[in-house]
Amino acid sequence: MDLWDLTRLLLRRWYFAVPMLLASVAVVAGAAQTVAPDYKAMGYMQLIPAPSIGKAPNPNAKPRPANPWNDLGYAALGNAAALTVTNTTTLEKLAAEGYSDSITVVLNERTPLFEIEVVGDSREQASGTVQKIIKLLQDDIEAKQKQYGTLAEDTISTLVINDGSAPEQDSGTRKRVLIVAAGLGVLLTTASTIALDYWLRRRASRRDGSSGTPADAEPTPSEQASSSSERTQVIRPQPPAKPARNNVYSGERRAEDQRNGEARKRSAPGHQAVPDAPVDSTVVLPVSHQSHRS
Repeated sequence: MDLWDLTRLLLRRWYFAVPMLLASVAVVAGAAQTVAPDYKAMGYMQLIPAPSIGKAPNPNAKPRPANPWNDLGYAALGNAAALTVTNTTTLEKLAAEGYSDSITVVLNERTPLFEIEVVGDSREQASGTVQKIIKLLQDDIEAKQKQYGTLAEDTISTLVINDGSAPEQDSGTRKRVLIVAAGLGVLLTTASTIALDYWLRRRASRRDGSSGTPADAEPTPSEQASSSSERTQVIRPQPPAKPARNNVYSGERRAEDQRNGEARKRSAPGHQAVPDAPVDSTVVLPVSHQSHRS
């Protein structure tokens, strides 16, 4: 069954397919009302270079500990902090405290800018999770530099640009649910219509079979002729009949037997002569031996 046959079947059983589609639409609308929307909050935080960067060192100042993160770069420090904040242990702890665990932290490749995306069940959860992640990033960046005894003037700092206080409603989950529900409704309608059509056709065939002639009834002559004409006959070629050699002189022998019979009748006692019948002028020409043998 191709798409055209399926379309014809649905049009033929429209009285069943249309109510099923309407019921599917009602189910989809109900599912859309029951699915709670998600909320997405976005936060941004910038890495700020250390105050001593770009200044000429004071030759009279005391030597101070070097900050290795200034040599490694902002990308190394930012990626290390992002991996620490988004590991499985931290996410499980956040979920246990009531925050969302759907968190994405990305460091921009061109500029040392953190992009924090959080999807929550409510506005408060999404916004609060972004602010919590920003606080964790700040603490981790500071801790990774303090372990080397870095001074404040050599420490890389952060600047919060957006703390995610204005989350937006995310309809992606609801759209996915609606698409799945609509697809299931169409499939259920199609399958039910095909099953109904099969059942109706089978019932009609059974009804026609019960109202027809019984199976043991004698077929009519027309049915016998049609059935015999449909049978396959095997015809085998027969060998050609050989000509009889004794039939070469059959014409002469027949004339001789006729003359002998008339002679016996004349010689019989009490026989009266009967005038001879006019002689037949037909001449019988026998086939010659040579032409026959050839």
